[in-house]
Amino acid sequence: MIKKTSTIRKAALISTVLLSLVALTFTPASAMKFLSFGTGSPAGTYYFLGAGFASIINNNVPGVRVAAESTAASTENARLLIRGEMEMGLACMGTLSDLKAAGMDVDQIRLVAVGHTSDTHWIVRNDSSIKSIKDFKGKVIGVGPAGSATLNIYSKKHLKTGWDLEFDDFSPKYISFSEVTRGLRDQTIDAGLIAAGAPLASVMELARDIPIRLIEVEPEALKRLRTAHSNVVPLIIPAGSYNGIDKDVHTYTLPQMWLCHKDLPEDLVYQIIKSVYENAEEKNAIHPLAKMYNIENAFRGTPGVPVGFHPGAIKYYKEKGIWDKREQYYE
Repeated sequence: MIKKTSTIRKAALISTVLLSLVALTFTPASAMKFLSFGTGSPAGTYYFLGAGFASIINNNVPGVRVAAESTAASTENARLLIRGEMEMGLACMGTLSDLKAAGMDVDQIRLVAVGHTSDTHWIVRNDSSIKSIKDFKGKVIGVGPAGSATLNIYSKKHLKTGWDLEFDDFSPKYISFSEVTRGLRDQTIDAGLIAAGAPLASVMELARDIPIRLIEVEPEALKRLRTAHSNVVPLIIPAGSYNGIDKDVHTYTLPQMWLCHKDLPEDLVYQIIKSVYENAEEKNAIHPLAKMYNIENAFRGTPGVPVGFHPGAIKYYKEKGIWDKREQYYE
């Protein structure tokens, strides 16, 4: 009887150990929530910000692992969110309005915040005959990758509005930011567009390698752009931002949106935005433009966005006492 009882106890002990091992092995993985965060080209601001935000969230929100994904940026990120293939992402203001006009169900998306700006850099070699964007006719121009706001907004819409340029007027190259800098080095393109927050490391490196110029946006063109697109904001890239740029460059910028899928739980989005905004020292060390992600900037331009804020973001803004004052921060 004693032998039988001992055998039963051993079997029970082994079963308990095995169950514990199973619990240790599978419970954390099953409890962990994995989220993807759409960014952009590794040479652009989106990538640095998305990767930095993901790191802060992973370090401060229990049970969550966020992976920053390099994508073709705005339009692709929004499309992936609409299809439920991504949980968060960055996109240029104007992207959702364009997709809605094309018949896509943008109501699958919600705003988390508005933060940094993407600054227009039309770049040429210093010895280029191109003095104005009007001179693009007959040239080879890097206009941004497919699926990006760089292509769909800055190049397609803005070139038409500001300078009456169609893609038939020049040879467009659908290339990323890193390919733009390579193309200018190798002289395979005559000009290229990088729409990201200045100063850009990739442009700084390019300007150290070869003499470059940034093409200015004429006041008349800027007026046409602002009349047609309310989210276009005048910008000056200061002299000295890049090697060889010895005077202020007049251009423009667009605000950028932090988006998420509408089905993310309210408390999760609340914890995510709280973790990023309330670890300010870590956030601001990501990139100079990360400082623009603050509660005062969170509502700029949002009346023109065809979706609302996620309930988790609203909960955070209410907690900070700014939600009912948001109209003061639309501009």
